[in-house]
Amino acid sequence: MRKHIYRHFLFWSLLGLMQFVVAGCSSSDEKEPLKPEGGDTHTPSDKEEYTFLNVEYRKWQNGTFQAWTTAGSHETRTIDNMNWYTPSSDYTRTAWGGRIGLQPSSVVGKEGFFRVASCGGRSYLLDPDNGAVIIHGIQHVRPGESSVHKETFNTRFGSKTRWSEETGKLIADNHINYISYGSNRIEAFPAAVRANLLTPKTQKIAYAENLYLLRTFMWDMSKNLGYAFNDDKYNRLVLLFEPTFASYIDNLVCEKSALFAGDKHFIGFYLDNELPFASYQNADPLRGIDLKHFLALPERYKAAREYAEKFMQDRGIVSVANITKENQEEFRGMVADYYYRLTTETVKRHDAEHLILGTRLHDWSKYNRRVVEACARYCDLVSINYYARWQPETDFLANLKAWCGTKPFLVSEFYTKAEDATYKGIKYANVEGGGWLVRTQKNRGEFYQNFCLRLLEARNCVGWVHFEYNDGYDSDGKASNKGIVSIEYEPYKSFLLPMRQLNLAVYSLIDYYDKE
Repeated sequence: MRKHIYRHFLFWSLLGLMQFVVAGCSSSDEKEPLKPEGGDTHTPSDKEEYTFLNVEYRKWQNGTFQAWTTAGSHETRTIDNMNWYTPSSDYTRTAWGGRIGLQPSSVVGKEGFFRVASCGGRSYLLDPDNGAVIIHGIQHVRPGESSVHKETFNTRFGSKTRWSEETGKLIADNHINYISYGSNRIEAFPAAVRANLLTPKTQKIAYAENLYLLRTFMWDMSKNLGYAFNDDKYNRLVLLFEPTFASYIDNLVCEKSALFAGDKHFIGFYLDNELPFASYQNADPLRGIDLKHFLALPERYKAAREYAEKFMQDRGIVSVANITKENQEEFRGMVADYYYRLTTETVKRHDAEHLILGTRLHDWSKYNRRVVEACARYCDLVSINYYARWQPETDFLANLKAWCGTKPFLVSEFYTKAEDATYKGIKYANVEGGGWLVRTQKNRGEFYQNFCLRLLEARNCVGWVHFEYNDGYDSDGKASNKGIVSIEYEPYKSFLLPMRQLNLAVYSLIDYYDKE
């Protein structure tokens, strides 16, 4: 009997011990968070994913600089402070820098030129050799036009050939894979500098340019129509409905597209820049489409007025007082749709090789659903100029994903300036243009990395273009630190170092974020 009791006790004791061990192992597995593959020895329980930086900045607002603050920048990310990420360089690339080995789907564009594609649920551009590319570029790569720029240029370089040799090396060394020339009247890179800038060493560089369709029509109105457009009195989008607009841009595109025929370095065309589709809370009819503004147009612009009047009639809106917010948004969407449909059809009629890159939506236009949807409906991607934010807003990125549908987006302008930039020992005024002010060039690099790391988390972003190559210098003697080189063409090494680090790590960072 005792032996039976003892065996019974031993059985249940052993069973209980086994359950305890199994339960303990199970509990440990549940509490242990998984770390990304390729990460360091730290786990999320040891360290947070990021050790954030506080980077001081100040805004130029209402004609004055505001106080220094870190209110919006206290969670600044940099690569060196990513605690779960280990860099990798095990990637095969094309001469364009495109990643080889990804399987593209949903490809749009002509074979042998730049195209848009999806690879593993992420948007890319495909380069002419079928590599998957994320754009990391610089805008306006050309000598400065002020007297100060010209003086320094002549002393330092003496010729455009010498300048382009040095600049091409700067581009290649910092893993910049896209540039633009950026003339007000679209032109290809001049022959004297093209090879040095677009094929430095063994690398190939892509570029894109702006047709400025509506703006050029506005500039040429005096010559073509006998009167100038008053841009301070009317929203320039009323010019869409001018009887001569369609034929004018058809001739313009026919002429300009011939400059890029067969050019594999050329990604494609922006249609215009920062058109005034929407203003903050519809407060300014000159900066945003306003139905009441269109209805009040004078006889000279009766085509646009009649378009608005027909909109009212078709919806049975009997007076201006009866216009609702929804009516206003619907009208804005119709005008945007008309613009994008007409312009893209015109470009495609003359150029079947290159992509259409949107209109560099700016300010509140990029936050407007109907405008973004109209752009995505007709263009190959949606381009936005992204200012007045330390980093992309999470909710806006989610909206872009919904509004763009299957189309990706590109950040076509962004930057911040630094207080430590000087010319002949005198600090820059730094009041011209967008972009916030930080303390140092190193802080500019931290801003760049933070902004771009967050863009890389968005799987429908195909890249970004920093504004710009050269620091600005106004006719009134005020300088602004926008460039990767100073007014005296001296590279900002403390800024370029983090820019280069991120540009080189793009595909490694994508793998990290896509595994999360």
